[in-house]
Amino acid sequence: MAYTLFVIEIISAFVLAATLLYRYGDCYRNHILVTMSVLTAWYFSFVIMFILPLDISSTVYRQCLDSAQAALTTTSLQSNVSNITSTEAPPENHCQKPWSFVPDAVFPNLWRVVYWTSQCLTWLIMPMMQSYSKAGDFTVKGKLKSALVDN
Repeated sequence: MAYTLFVIEIISAFVLAATLLYRYGDCYRNHILVTMSVLTAWYFSFVIMFILPLDISSTVYRQCLDSAQAALTTTSLQSNVSNITSTEAPPENHCQKPWSFVPDAVFPNLWRVVYWTSQCLTWLIMPMMQSYSKAGDFTVKGKLKSALVDN
């Protein structure tokens, strides 16, 4: 149950990115490398938009649990009379687990992959592809050399 919404959002982000690329991009005319790079860039952009609410709700729930646990451990009963015993009822847990809760280890790994892939696409792959397509050389080696010099 915990991963259901997460998986649905990951799949729907991919379907949305692929549908938009098919609708607005000429996939058959472009090189497969260009199409896959654009699909990856759009997919990770949609993943950020779809997954961020899940991350926020899981983080708020964890913070609520941590603050409730901290309040429980710091509460101590001070009494000068040694023969009186008192029993303190545990406080009600006012933290409601969200139905979109995802375990701790999932989001840091996902954000790491999304961040570094987006960085590589933004600063390395996409500019090299743009410079390669604008290069006026006639050979692949010449175009790559011009793209490297340009970037």
